[in-house]
This record gives sequence, C-alpha cells and structure tokens, in this order.
Amino acid sequence: MLAEGIRKFGLVESARISEPTRFYYGISTSRYSEPLDQLDVFLLLSRLRKMGLEVELTVFVAGRYAQLNGRPKGSLAEAEQQKTLMLEQSKVIFDQLPVKVFCTKDLWSSLGYWKEIDRLKGLDGIIDRSRVNGPLFCEVFESLDEAERLAIPTDLLKSLGQKKAAGLYRLFEVAEAACLRDCALIEAKVGPAAEEQYDRYIKDFMDIVQLKQPLDFRSRPKCVKPITPYIGNEGEERVFLSDTKEELITKIRKLAQRASDQPLLNGFMNPFVRLSVLAVEAAAIAESVPVSFMNRQVSDGAAVLDKFETVGTRRLSALVPVVAECLWAYIIRPLQLEAKNRGDAS
Repeated sequence: MLAEGIRKFGLVESARISEPTRFYYGISTSRYSEPLDQLDVFLLLSRLRKMGLEVELTVFVAGRYAQLNGRPKGSLAEAEQQKTLMLEQSKVIFDQLPVKVFCTKDLWSSLGYWKEIDRLKGLDGIIDRSRVNGPLFCEVFESLDEAERLAIPTDLLKSLGQKKAAGLYRLFEVAEAACLRDCALIEAKVGPAAEEQYDRYIKDFMDIVQLKQPLDFRSRPKCVKPITPYIGNEGEERVFLSDTKEELITKIRKLAQRASDQPLLNGFMNPFVRLSVLAVEAAAIAESVPVSFMNRQVSDGAAVLDKFETVGTRRLSALVPVVAECLWAYIIRPLQLEAKNRGDAS
C-alpha cells in the first residue's frame, strides 16, 4: 500500500523504502517569503494517511545551521520561530496531519547529537575540505547557547575546533538524521532530490524518499534553474504562500506561456506540470473530489502525469484556471485564513 501511495503521488524521484510509518523532513528557513513547494511533503504524507497508513511526520527546522557560514544566531533563531509557526498552521489544513517539529537548539543541546557527530566525522568525504572561507568551528562554538556548549565533548571540540565551520555542514546534516532516528524513532527521510549529497550517507541507516526538485518558473530545457523547496529567496519566480489570488493567477499564466511545448521531463519536471500535480493532490486531500483536467476526471498526481504524457504540454494556458483555483482554494487561502485567525486570537 505504501508503494502504491508513493506511485499515485507522482512527484517521487526515487524511493528506497520498506514500510516505515515515521518520516522526517529536514528544512531551513526562508529569507524572503514562504514557498508553496515545501508543502509537497505534507501532501505526500496526507495521501498516505487517506489510504489508511498511520504515518507520522517530524520536521526538523535547521535554520541555525547557517551559523556555520558566519550568520548571526539571533536572526536565525527568530526565523526558525516563524517557520515553526507556518508549519503549525499548515498541519491544520492538511487533515490534522500528525507533525512534530524540532529546531536546532533541540539537537545542539543534546549530548546524543554530538556523539553522532563524533561517530560520523571520520567517514570519507563527509567533511568538505574545499570550504576555505568563513569562521572556524571554535569561533562558532563561542556563539552557541550555554546548554549547547556544555553538550559538546571537550575532545570533539579539540578535534573540530580549527576546521572551517562551513565544511562541517554535511556532517551536521547526517548526524541530524542519525540522532532523530534514535530520539524520535524515525524510519525514513523525505526531501528533494538535490539532497543526494546527504542521502548517500543517510541511506546506510534510514530509508530515503527523494521528491522532484522544483524549478524557477524562468527555467528552460537548456537553462534549468533548480530552487530549494523550503527556502524562499527574493527574486525567485515561483508561488509563495503570501500571494494574493491575482498574483497567483498572473504567475501561473506567465508560467503556462513559458512552459508550453517544453518537455514533461528533461532531468527535471516541467514546472507547470509540477504545479498541476500539487493542485490536484490538494483537491484530493481537502475534498476527496476529482478535478476536471483536460477533459478527464483526475484525483491523484499520477493521473495528471498520465494525461500530460498522452497529450503533451501544448496549450497549457487552458489549464491556468483549474490549477490556480485548486492551489488557492485548498492551500494558499486556507493558510492565510489560519494565519489571520491565529493573529486575531493572540
């Protein structure tokens, strides 16, 4: 049943998986606005639950990992709080999806996390020695909270202290998965395909589900612009959760013009096709109703892909109303209302 749910979702790049029930999704914070793409994981897990699978999701918000690149702790901790609030709002509209949220301080103040760092630090290639800029780890150590500093064994600090902190990012990511496996009984990691640099280590002790990487809407087959699903940056052309309905329609209409006659798949998924999958999946989760899509009733992402594979990507402008309406009615508008209601309540 798990394999069938993954197939129906339509956005899975690859899956090395048995029958886990506890998934985790490691994300960072946004510097601009919250992107729609990061909710693909919520849609996947919601589909599995609708199929009767008692799956759970843990989200680890690793915004403070940017301290390894020299960014100040205060602004990063505040950004983690904002991301956590958005996640709490999101799980309400996704059929009360069971979601637990951890933040950087939860792991960095845990002795078990640093034991995993110590255990993994000798793996071939896990420390990026090409990173020559930025602070040393001993300098980052001084900026940590007291509980975090106390959790780091003295011998480990001596071992890593003179290394460039930015080169430890991969090590910290893999240790994150290992620690969550033990403290939260996580069985599988789900995330974008671009995280292969971490997944190649994590797959030794955890199942992996990789999702299709989203693209900036200006992408072309010969000029692909991958974007991180959970980090929104100013200047990116994509859908944000703060968009008005008019902004959403305008973006999708422009995308339809650009993406028409472009390949369904060319290493990456056509961004209009990806949005169409998210739209249909959102309708299926919220209302359990099929969507009229190119003269066919569809109720899952796989059916959307089948239709595009049959008729191609011509005349995508005709699909703008249904894609925009589903994304607005079942994701963006409910989230904006939830955020407003929580603001009024406070």
